[in-house]
Amino acid sequence: MRKPLILSVVLAAAALAQAPQGQQQSLAGVVRLNRAPVSNEVLKVNLPPPVERQLSNGMKLLVVESHRVPTITLRMTLPSGDLRDPAGLPGVSDATAALIRLGTKTRSAKDIAETVAELGASLTIGSSQGEATVFLSSLTENFDAALGVLADVLLNPTFPQDELDKWKARQRATLEQAKAQPGFLGNDQLMKVLYPNDGRRYTHPTLEALNKITRENILEHHQKYYAPSGEWAGIAGDISPKDAVAKLDKVLGAWKGGPVAHVTMPFPEPIGSRKVYLIPRPNSVQTFLMATNHAIDRKSPDYIEVQVMNRVLGSGPSSRLFRIIREEKGYTYGVGSGFSATRYLNHFTASTSVRTEVTEPALAELLKQFGDIRDRAVPDDELADAKSAIVAGFVLGLESPDSVLSRWMEQRQDGLPEDYWDVYPQKVNAVTADAVERVAKKYVPLDNVQIIAVGDATKIGDLLKKFGTVEEVSPDMN
Repeated sequence: MRKPLILSVVLAAAALAQAPQGQQQSLAGVVRLNRAPVSNEVLKVNLPPPVERQLSNGMKLLVVESHRVPTITLRMTLPSGDLRDPAGLPGVSDATAALIRLGTKTRSAKDIAETVAELGASLTIGSSQGEATVFLSSLTENFDAALGVLADVLLNPTFPQDELDKWKARQRATLEQAKAQPGFLGNDQLMKVLYPNDGRRYTHPTLEALNKITRENILEHHQKYYAPSGEWAGIAGDISPKDAVAKLDKVLGAWKGGPVAHVTMPFPEPIGSRKVYLIPRPNSVQTFLMATNHAIDRKSPDYIEVQVMNRVLGSGPSSRLFRIIREEKGYTYGVGSGFSATRYLNHFTASTSVRTEVTEPALAELLKQFGDIRDRAVPDDELADAKSAIVAGFVLGLESPDSVLSRWMEQRQDGLPEDYWDVYPQKVNAVTADAVERVAKKYVPLDNVQIIAVGDATKIGDLLKKFGTVEEVSPDMN
């Protein structure tokens, strides 16, 4: 039998405040505290196992019971999401999630908002790439009432035309404002470069789609994809499995639909040759830079090694990119890197915003650090700090039943091994310098890096040619 989860606050600063020693680079601005090493025994963790049940509407339910605090949290996933949008109409799933709370057959948008507020509850519904997500949280004594509101929202939405018109207007305004946001423009171009042939390339509704989306599109999407059959729900907190099933079956038992096949999409291979995409932003005093290419997906056997490697390279204030590009060189206020490794995405990205006049040295230093993590073994103390930080963050992130539930839902949805989180700290601690170097060579792009630069083309256009073939692209909200 698993032991109850034991958290040790002593883990926190011991890992997160430490920066590597013995580096050739300067550690200007970084203070290293000489803390005692953390025992590997302390870093072991056993997640309380969930109880699994089947609801009468076809959903699979995970229950994490904990009576420490009188609150209950409910999470559900539904087979909606951006990748379900009709061809040529990106934004239908976003509109459905945004409007579903704005009116039912018996409640107006104001009624719903006021009731949720009076109950002291939190109710959100959102759309991501491959699914819609539902979140409900309230005090135990108000959970039945809050659940009733959620059921009404899910089963009886009216999607008022006036609310759709307002949503479209807000989206148009957002897109207009986004033209001035380098990060928005850069990320928009990144997805077009990496996923040019399918719905993953869309990061927002397009202006063209906004003009075409109708209330009928939303009603059809809701009827087809806001279906419970075969999807996961999770409930955590002050409730027993028996009561959880009874309450959910009582209000959601009549909610039927599906089954709906999951979206499956191929993971593209890395782009073969280096290229630079320049998005002109006249008179810009800064250049927004992104360096990217395809890498791993969530089920890759290299996933844990990659997380350790990236902790050294570009995740957190003790990472090399932060220490050198920000602290030592003073090129930027913020810089980092990470992997988008999901059921649908498989890419690595590093990004920063630098002063226009240091665009060339900043980009050169970024790529220099890519080469260094690929070609030189990580020193023992730097590797140990990275691993301790990851494990400490993981353990401290499990303080609430809802956090534990989130991990278990991730395990179920992504098809990870049953003991994945139990052995996660040990697997992190087992990562070697050789493994870090191996995955860096494999997944950190260098000769084939795709570079996206948003800035003043008259000042940075020529210098970017030193880094690869340059293609100038104009922002396109379609």
